[in-house]
Amino acid sequence: MVSLHNEYRATADNPKSCRDALAPHTFTQRLTMQMKTTPLLLSILLMMTVSTTDICAVKPRRVVFEPTAMRYGDTTRTTLPFAKDPTVIQSGRRYLMYYTIPAYEKDKLPADPAPQQEGWNAAIAESRDMIEWTRVADLDLRDSQGNRIWGCIAPCVKVLDGKIHLFYQRWTESEKNNNIWHAVSTDGITFTNTCDGPIFVPRNDWSINRSIDAEVYRVGRKLILAFATRDKSGQVQMIGMAEAPYGSDYGPDKWTELTTDGPLLKPDYKWEGHCIEAPTVIRHRGMWYMFYAGAYNHEHQMIGLATSTDGRHYRRVGEEGLVFTSGEEGTWNAGESGHPGVFRDRRGRTFLFFQGKATPNGNYRLSVCRIRFKRK
Repeated sequence: MVSLHNEYRATADNPKSCRDALAPHTFTQRLTMQMKTTPLLLSILLMMTVSTTDICAVKPRRVVFEPTAMRYGDTTRTTLPFAKDPTVIQSGRRYLMYYTIPAYEKDKLPADPAPQQEGWNAAIAESRDMIEWTRVADLDLRDSQGNRIWGCIAPCVKVLDGKIHLFYQRWTESEKNNNIWHAVSTDGITFTNTCDGPIFVPRNDWSINRSIDAEVYRVGRKLILAFATRDKSGQVQMIGMAEAPYGSDYGPDKWTELTTDGPLLKPDYKWEGHCIEAPTVIRHRGMWYMFYAGAYNHEHQMIGLATSTDGRHYRRVGEEGLVFTSGEEGTWNAGESGHPGVFRDRRGRTFLFFQGKATPNGNYRLSVCRIRFKRK
């Protein structure tokens, strides 16, 4: 059973219809065409043509979560089902879910594993209804020369202009790989790196040179990258942001860091512990909604929400931002509900995928809730 902290009051009026009805120049022109204006009338008109920004200001809607029966775990590498860090796209008539899987247990290890194959990686499952999922394969990742490589974790998969993009971090021995990489695919199964190195490394005065938990979304002519990083001590996880020209190759030379003076969000409340990570963003009626994970894994991680009118500056909802808690004692997600992944299908329905576990040290499984945006 999923436990919900509350129904977040989050809604917006229809700004387009409001602007059409109240556009100052249209309103004024119509009146002046129908009657002769006088200085007094013009003064009245000027007072009436108030800013449509004030009248039609986009307001957040109330977010309501509707739990489902979905529970998914992968047993390819572990005895107990295990899957975390979900991200979902729609491909043809099926949904594809990408997620992280752990290193092999000893009795599950392949007879002749490839280099790095033993460590953490990403896998793919498919579904027709987002409730029943069937494993497809491990994600097939290739370097720019076509060679098979391993270690893709916390995948962020998005369809941008008809092409499938993967933003991810790599699990390897090298410290430089703890940053965001980029690959593309035509079938959603095999991905090829666009360059054989990270595409983004934060360089500022407040964080270490580390970026993980990628999320990308379009704002105008820019592709926004939200990511998690840590403070100089390496103890506190926070969210940063960068941007690149939309439609570019998203290579290392295309990104401009936006949070050079400080984090976009940092843990400020008790429930967030020392960690804010896994940002995931959806736009609804002119308002951007960023769901995020608060507290580290194994520390009772839960889900918060912040909103934005421009897709770049975010403010938590309510007093502390918490909108989605772990389940009651004895339920499948009593130990954690975390690492959210928001998704909207072609029918316009919005869903929040997330990971959960029964105990702080238990195995992870995945579930999904339908999200509805309600008026106040």
